[in-house]
Amino acid sequence: MAGTRRPTVLLQLWTAAHMAERLVAEHLQQAGISDEQFALLSRIALDGPVTPKALAAELGVPATTLADALRRLQDRGEIERLPNPVDGRSHLVTLSSAGRERVEAAAPAVWEALEELRAQLGVPPQEVESAMDELHRSLRALTGWARDN
Repeated sequence: MAGTRRPTVLLQLWTAAHMAERLVAEHLQQAGISDEQFALLSRIALDGPVTPKALAAELGVPATTLADALRRLQDRGEIERLPNPVDGRSHLVTLSSAGRERVEAAAPAVWEALEELRAQLGVPPQEVESAMDELHRSLRALTGWARDN
């Protein structure tokens, strides 16, 4: 029967990701930063200093895609590359003061989007966050994108 079938979890994740991206992008437009730039700078703020390999794994993007994005951030002076004390063949990425300022300036727009979303949730936000943590853990295990700092 039409209408009785539910979309799979994967389809729901895919569509939710795109809707969330649109919501955040609309709010970030006022702050003059793209959602991609904000996500990358925010992830570095949370994890840094971090290797590009670990950052790519956390973001779920290919290393080559990340390398291009990191180059653009470095060209704008928003990140710094540091020697990796554990592995001299790689480096660590961290926010510069300009990068921190950019994240801090855009944060209110993201908090506004988050508050709008929380107001629409039919369950406590902590339940959604726990489920997201479990989804991330499961997807990392299935895709082999384990973090490796």
